[in-house]
Amino acid sequence: MAFIVQSLQYQPYRLAFREPFQTALGKLSHREGFIVEICDRKSDDGFQHIGLGESAPLSGFGMESLAETERTLREAQRSLINVEIHNLNDIENFLSKYDRTPAAKHGIELGLLNLLSQVQGISISQLLANSFSGIVRDQVSINAVIGVIAPEIAATKAREYIVQGYRCLKIKLGTEDFGMDLQRIEAVRSQVDAHIQIRIDANQGWSVSEAITNLKKLEFLQIEYVEQPVAASDLLGMAEVRRAQSIPVAADESVNNLSQLQQVINTQAADIIILKPMVLGGLITAHHAAAIAFKAGLDVVVTTTIDGAIARQGAFDLAAALPIKRACGLATGHLLIES
Repeated sequence: MAFIVQSLQYQPYRLAFREPFQTALGKLSHREGFIVEICDRKSDDGFQHIGLGESAPLSGFGMESLAETERTLREAQRSLINVEIHNLNDIENFLSKYDRTPAAKHGIELGLLNLLSQVQGISISQLLANSFSGIVRDQVSINAVIGVIAPEIAATKAREYIVQGYRCLKIKLGTEDFGMDLQRIEAVRSQVDAHIQIRIDANQGWSVSEAITNLKKLEFLQIEYVEQPVAASDLLGMAEVRRAQSIPVAADESVNNLSQLQQVINTQAADIIILKPMVLGGLITAHHAAAIAFKAGLDVVVTTTIDGAIARQGAFDLAAALPIKRACGLATGHLLIES
């Protein structure tokens, strides 16, 4: 079954963090973007579907500005009218012209995917899975996030997360004070059993030599993997880090599009690929990226960019459509006052 687009509307939003979220890239105080609403043409009996999407660029990931996002959404208000959508290929083909504004593309695509899933009577996960394995999971393991905070506070949060049922904790680090980073990780590990996964995220905070030295000091703490230990553009350096110590390396900021993903694969710079649908320009491209990564023998983890509820649901739908064994970074709504 197909549908014809009647209208696209969007409205801005701004979501404040419960407390400033510190990473090696800087301190985040809020997330802002646009809610996208796409309606199809009314049926003969007057019924109309509404598909919701979300567009929220985030600095540090090669994305467009908020103003550029809005310009693309405004242009799509005109170009999308009367477009007929039958399947994922139709959506992908229409949106290829918006590759330079991935956040805007993500919002439009998610709105169209929501419409298509309603019209065809299946979930977005099933739409995506039909082109991969056909299998959709009803549960996805998720990790909790611990920011750049004092070790004793990190330990307290770790205990709280374990009580809540989390079995994987992601710790932000990569500040100039590695000693404090080490204490934070040690404090968390002291509170959890060996079967609890601890992964760390340096957010490009180290040089190659610092990464190798620091990670060797962390090997005894049973680290699942380190995310983006060095600059996103330094793939040869990241490959060197990967070879020089035992903790697996995950590429995050290094993978903003399929071309960059292929470069990571070619340079053997990572063991794991972090897929952020908002960064990649939507769930369809992220799904393609997962297929490429799996074929190359790499693991995949789906995460949000600390988005609102609409984009978080989209990221979950993507994760549920993929054969991922590791926990995904989808539990970010509690970081925001309203989500």
